Amino acid sequence: MIRERSFSTLDLNFLGTALVIAAIGCMLIYSATYFSDPGLQTLRKQVLWVGIGITLAMFFLFVDYHVFFDVAPILYGIGVALLVYLLVWGKVTANVKSWIHIGTFQFQPSEFMKIFTALMLAKFFDTYDRAYLDLKSFLRVMLIIGIPVALIIVQPDFGTAATFFPLVAVAMFFGGIRWRVWVVTALIVALLAGAGWAFFLKPYQKDRIVTFLNPDRDPLGKGYQVTQAKIAIGSGGIHGKGFKQGTQAKLEFLPARHTDFIFAVLGEEWGFIGVAIVLALYLFLIVQALQFAKNARDRGGAFLVISLISFFIFHVLINVSMQIGVLPTTGIPLPLISYGGSSTMMFLIAIGLMANVDMRRFVNA
Repeated sequence: MIRERSFSTLDLNFLGTALVIAAIGCMLIYSATYFSDPGLQTLRKQVLWVGIGITLAMFFLFVDYHVFFDVAPILYGIGVALLVYLLVWGKVTANVKSWIHIGTFQFQPSEFMKIFTALMLAKFFDTYDRAYLDLKSFLRVMLIIGIPVALIIVQPDFGTAATFFPLVAVAMFFGGIRWRVWVVTALIVALLAGAGWAFFLKPYQKDRIVTFLNPDRDPLGKGYQVTQAKIAIGSGGIHGKGFKQGTQAKLEFLPARHTDFIFAVLGEEWGFIGVAIVLALYLFLIVQALQFAKNARDRGGAFLVISLISFFIFHVLINVSMQIGVLPTTGIPLPLISYGGSSTMMFLIAIGLMANVDMRRFVNA
């Protein structure tokens, strides 16, 4: 009877919306690659990742999320160990050591580390009931986030490291920070940003920022990606050119068209209407997740949901903004739509965990 009550509270609309977004992603990947990949190997892999991701989502949905709080230190430790492994034995791929290769299979530990870090923080806040974080607790929270971020920066993968920023913001907001700490934190971030430009950013990363500030400086070189993305999105108009009719993707003018720049394929082929529909689906997920957090049975569950949905918000905002020239180009995928096994599985696991918290919102469920 308890189990029946738990299942009766499962939000099928939330889960269904996530699956619809993933299906749209497979359609766009097919459209973006079927000319250059007639064997459809890219699409087949993405369908496989979605299938594995759904299986993992079901596991993280039906096991009580408090069990994951209990094993969070173990998962976090495994994630840190994998990041250290990358720094010592990892192969350089696209200028970074981000992927572990096992035969033809490869995965990105930093994506799963987002889930593990969110679980660690949720475990902490589940038992922390003070109105404000004291200095010791604040440093502990920042250390939990800082360890994986530092290891990812050394890879060096500043784009992925930046995706952990929502956890900092949520932890500071959720934990309660006095205004003086906010000011000090802002000053530290500003100083670190200056130091990062001077000592840590690679030449190609600096080029991305300079190109963002002046994309016309090198339209056929560093500014090529953004220029082609703007052309693709703008040429889509209201209704778009139609499925598989996007010339920027078909003629391969658009780089990374099935990964980081898949939103440009959406804009060109589906037009403003298609873009509005996809963004509305994301908005539905966000609104529903915030409702889950509001109704969560405990503090840890609420924090977990807010942390996980903040990843969605951050990825959508950054990915879309970089393709219309509002932000510098970076390798941040569009959730559940961009090609990629690790990111797809991570986002589906997040969907499962958020639905898990909502399904057990009743204390006696």
